[in-house]
Amino acid sequence: MMNRYLYGRAWNHKRLVLGGLISEDEARQRYADGSEDDWFTVGAYADGVPDDGVPEFTLEVAPKGVFARTSFYDQIYRARHSFTFRQQENADALFLVEITDWTYADDDVYVPRNKCLVMTNYRYRPDGTMHWYRSHKVANRIEEADYRDIDVSTHWEPVPEFGQWESIARFNREK
Repeated sequence: MMNRYLYGRAWNHKRLVLGGLISEDEARQRYADGSEDDWFTVGAYADGVPDDGVPEFTLEVAPKGVFARTSFYDQIYRARHSFTFRQQENADALFLVEITDWTYADDDVYVPRNKCLVMTNYRYRPDGTMHWYRSHKVANRIEEADYRDIDVSTHWEPVPEFGQWESIARFNREK
């Protein structure tokens, strides 16, 4: 499915829209030649979804593609999952370094992600190690564990060409 892209400075978590809209040309310039402060956000919208509707995903992008964070939302604009990619030293590709999932108590009531019921975070390294962290707010419990020998072969992603965001925004990371 092809998405329609809007570009902005950031996702506005209070208004639940892409904020500080910029042109595609400005975003392209930031991507190609920007300084580290020239990151921008891509909002991907399915056909028929208005600009203030729930995006298929948002993607925070740093110039030259050295960093990207894809966020996925539910039907009432709550962040449900995010994937964070960073370019690794001596690599021409991005590596999926972090996955975060948020679970909410009520499927029909909007609350910001800091009010979620459970937050689970996975931090990966190219050497196959992973740190797992879960915060359960109602039970007032934090769990952590470290793992090794994780197959991270599907965590590598080519640095996207400007406008070619679909691959880095895949929810299913299996190849």
